Amino acid sequence: MPNYIDVATLKDISIVDFLARLGHHPVRKTGKEHFYHSMLRETKKDTPSFTVWDAGNCWKDWGGANATGIFKGGIVQLGTAYWPDLSFVEVLNKIQQVCDMDTALIPEYVPPKIYPKDPEKGTYEWGLTNVRELGSNYVLTQYLHSRGLFEIAKSQQVKEVYYNRINNAENTSAYYAVGWQNEHGAWEFGNAKGFKSTIGQKGISVIQGNPDHVAVFEGYMDYLSWQLLHPNLKPTIIVLNAITMLGYALDRIKNFHTVDVYFDNDDPGRNCTQLLKKEIPHAVDRSYEYAGYKDYNEKLKDDLNSSKRLVESIPVETASYSTGRKR
Repeated sequence: MPNYIDVATLKDISIVDFLARLGHHPVRKTGKEHFYHSMLRETKKDTPSFTVWDAGNCWKDWGGANATGIFKGGIVQLGTAYWPDLSFVEVLNKIQQVCDMDTALIPEYVPPKIYPKDPEKGTYEWGLTNVRELGSNYVLTQYLHSRGLFEIAKSQQVKEVYYNRINNAENTSAYYAVGWQNEHGAWEFGNAKGFKSTIGQKGISVIQGNPDHVAVFEGYMDYLSWQLLHPNLKPTIIVLNAITMLGYALDRIKNFHTVDVYFDNDDPGRNCTQLLKKEIPHAVDRSYEYAGYKDYNEKLKDDLNSSKRLVESIPVETASYSTGRKR
């Protein structure tokens, strides 16, 4: 059985060195950017579409995602996309195994150029500038209404958060999103365009409830959708805020007698459900409740739209009293 590896121990691994150990080398370099032919998809190898910014420990495949749906991220996301058939824990162990290899035994290994760390390394990327109650920002209000979550979001301490980029004098832009706090008091957030990140230290969100029963969700919007449809259920809630936080949360989840799991109906979600059930055999996969949908919010939106169409389809009976004629 694979050993448990803390995701945090992998975050500083050089992605360029990692790829070199796997036999993938950049076709060109521009400053701190390394350009590759994608090793995640079948390509014509005519134009490099895969970029690694090694000093920032991140990558992006500009040609799009493969079957995993992953096209950018850090070392863990790269491993998940590179080995799509492995479970989450197996991916972590595979990454560690590759990094522990003796490079003297790797044919044609070329050590990457070492760049100095970015000035903002070791600090957080985003800084909080303001927090407001929901309803003052039209875009965010419409966004939550479109997901059927505006009213319940207000009742669950979701706020409008305003933020900017730290340590970047050239970028003075202000941004806004809907946000909620994690266990560290930092703000997890998502904007109307689907961008998600954290203002401060990354963490899980915990909402205290039944001490014997926990419900585990990938994202906060999934939790809100579930709570809207199950207002009378009050288990303890754990929201991962990122699927990569599962390893961190496992020890917490193990303490509950009843464990309900509501991960996405996609490959990363199913893989993480399998991982959790291996570690916690009594956990119950509840994704059948939204079978046919990626997550609980997709089901909620479809349910709301179906109800709206039903109401609109009911004929409105009219009668004329002006003439008094019998028909």
